[in-house]
Amino acid sequence: MSTKIIISFFFCFPFLVQASIVVTGTRVIYPSNAREVTVKLKNNGDSPVLLQSWIDNGDPTVDPADINIPFVLTPPVTRVNSQKGQVLRIRNTNENSLPSDKESIFWLNVLEIPTSVDDGNNKIKIATRTRMKLLYRPDSLKNNTFGSDLEWSVVHDGIRDTLTYKNKSAYFVSLNEVNISSNKIELPLDKALIAPGGNQHISLKNRVVNDTRVKYTTINDDGAIVQFEKKLGK
Repeated sequence: MSTKIIISFFFCFPFLVQASIVVTGTRVIYPSNAREVTVKLKNNGDSPVLLQSWIDNGDPTVDPADINIPFVLTPPVTRVNSQKGQVLRIRNTNENSLPSDKESIFWLNVLEIPTSVDDGNNKIKIATRTRMKLLYRPDSLKNNTFGSDLEWSVVHDGIRDTLTYKNKSAYFVSLNEVNISSNKIELPLDKALIAPGGNQHISLKNRVVNDTRVKYTTINDDGAIVQFEKKLGK
């Protein structure tokens, strides 16, 4: 009997890991005044699973042993029996190393160690990794509008129009969908997250006329969709 190993990666919510491990929530918020935060997991599968969990600072390819971050996560490795839960605890070990006037982003990783699936002739092992945002939020930030203050503009370079959107807030903004003149704009994954004070650019396939409005939706802390509409600047 031969053995195959398949590794699957999930980056979007809901955070369902191979119909076994479910991670509560769509992101983790760490208030700067918190002693620690917890993340709840549950094994909805029929068999026990072994989990490895860690936090990275943006590069999903780095070995967890080589990552330098101001957080400690426990337990890093744990077994979760069928229909049982587990709590991950995250503690900030050096809050002075992070900005106090804007959010900082890290990523929580949960890897389900391979379980076996017998297809008759081969034994397939599946390892599934879930990655979700961990946002460190200074206590001084009080009014998260989840993208209502994004500034939108279009620039024409003689060949095509380029859509630019700027984040004037101190929060990370997660875009879900963008529509201009009832046309849905293709939103690459690397263009959907806008850092505090940052901006993104997308080349448009069609020209944009004057007085056009942009309709867009973002994702809030609870995973709900928030709708906005604004006039495009030039």
